[in-house]
Formats: sequence, structure tokens, C-alpha cells
Amino acid sequence: MSQLPPMRGHGKRRDRHGRGLRGPVIPGALPAARTRADKFDDLIGYDLATYRAHLGAKMKHLDFGVLDVPEYDPAPWEDGVPLARYIPFERPAKITGRIVFYRMPILAAASRAGDPRLFIHDIVTGQLASALGRHPEDIDYLR
Repeated sequence: MSQLPPMRGHGKRRDRHGRGLRGPVIPGALPAARTRADKFDDLIGYDLATYRAHLGAKMKHLDFGVLDVPEYDPAPWEDGVPLARYIPFERPAKITGRIVFYRMPILAAASRAGDPRLFIHDIVTGQLASALGRHPEDIDYLR
């Protein structure tokens, strides 16, 4: 009768090749531990917070979100991959619509722009103006 190898335990992680216990390389409290997605969320959040201070109660019925990529194909009226979408809600609710920003397409397009931060600001401004039924030039705090 052959002897079976011992079962692996799921206990403490071992000291592999004398390199010490495994764990995070950078503690989570340091700025270097922030991912690209976190930095993008901060950039969108800062712009929206500035708009909230600029526009006040006009934004209280809107919801915002960030996804990596669109979940479904572009609509017939959208040219190429959408960078963001405004989704109005039809049912009566406290929230009248949601603006969803797509991180990967925005970053890909922003890398080809002259000033990536201004490009992202223009996307936020355009989507917010669409949601509020106004022209982007009327609400833009940079102009």
C-alpha cells in the first residue's frame, strides 16, 4: 500500500525561501498603496464636489458612479465606446437619474488629449449639463 502525501494545511503562511512572512509590500496608509482606480475616483470625486459647491441643490437629485468599462454595447446614437452615460430614472423617486463614468475608456481617450485633467473635467461638465438640461458653458466653473 502506497503512502499518500500529507494534506496541506490552511494555517499560517510559511516563510518561503527565508524571505519572511508574506504580506503587503506597502502599508495601506501610504499614498503609494492607492491604485489607479482609486486615483481616478478621487479625480472624478473632486470635480463633482467642486460642482456641488458651485451648483448647490441642483445636484441633490443625481447619483454618480464609476465602472471600469461599459456593461453593454453602445447605443445606436453613441459614436464608438461611450466615456460616460446619463441614465434617467422614470419612476418617481428622490433620485432622478444617475451619471456613470467609465474609467478605462476615459483614461484611454485622456492619454491622447493635451491636458488629461481638463479632458476629464469636460466629460464631467458635459454629463452634468445633460442631466440638468443646461448648456455646458452655463455651468462650467472654469469659464
